[in-house]
Amino acid sequence: MIFFTLILVAVPALSMPNGPPGLQGDQLTSEIGCTCHGVNAAGTPSNDVLVQISGVPESYSLDTEYNFVISGDAADSVGAGFIFTDYGNGNFTWTEDFDIDFVSDVEGTIGHSLVSSEKTWTVTWTSPETNIGDLHFSLVVNAVDGQNGANEGDKWNILSFTISSPDQAVSQEGEALDTRTLSVGDYDTLFVQVEDPEAIEREHQMELAQKYFDNGNLYYWPTLGILIVGAIVQREFYERRFGGGPPHLDRELAIPQAIRRGSLFLVLLYFSVYGYQNWGQVEGILVGCLAAWAAYGLYRTWVQAIAPAKVPDML
Repeated sequence: MIFFTLILVAVPALSMPNGPPGLQGDQLTSEIGCTCHGVNAAGTPSNDVLVQISGVPESYSLDTEYNFVISGDAADSVGAGFIFTDYGNGNFTWTEDFDIDFVSDVEGTIGHSLVSSEKTWTVTWTSPETNIGDLHFSLVVNAVDGQNGANEGDKWNILSFTISSPDQAVSQEGEALDTRTLSVGDYDTLFVQVEDPEAIEREHQMELAQKYFDNGNLYYWPTLGILIVGAIVQREFYERRFGGGPPHLDRELAIPQAIRRGSLFLVLLYFSVYGYQNWGQVEGILVGCLAAWAAYGLYRTWVQAIAPAKVPDML
């Protein structure tokens, strides 16, 4: 029962698992493509499918074997098949590792016998024994989405190329130039991932939140310090302008107070420099603000000590 169910699922999903037909009407499938697949009834090539073949020589040598590696893929595809022809001018062979067979009704044409989930095949092509001029090839790869047989989610593309005759061979330096890789299709649609706009926005918001968190403490305390300094300046101004100056502080009280506040200022100043260098900038600035407050207290002691005594101060 399980095996029967798997067959029912696989047959429509893979789309013509026994290989493509060599002819569609009186036209070669290898030239017009898989017209039963695609976005409309006629079927059109899609650049979303990247078709590639490597190991292709610029020109062929007589009776020589060349290993062609064929591949084709598209985003969201689960399998692929192909049809490939040299129009009967050479000979194709392959190993049993690949599900490939000759297309019976067209000479010199091979195709998949089972759809491949790996989407790649290796075939050996043997060139003709005599010079018969330039040779033309046509390759079609169909990438299927595994949904409901041939449907709009299936896509295919076609690659045609020519191998020059031996007498037209150009001088090449190095073995790396003996063969080439040919491809057709849009590389970006397969390999370049389009990021989700919502994910981009979430990442942006996270960066902003982290930025405010990191810099918030750094900006908060200096801002608070500026407000406190402004309030102190305002107090000093109004005290001198409208309050008759700071109140008098007797020397017997001023000296002990100055010693306490001066000692506190020196200790905080030391830890401000030490903290800035060893604990971090924020910590150093915070201790520095406390040191500045202690220095202001020392200043107030001095100002009050030198202020002239008034009648209420002497009573």
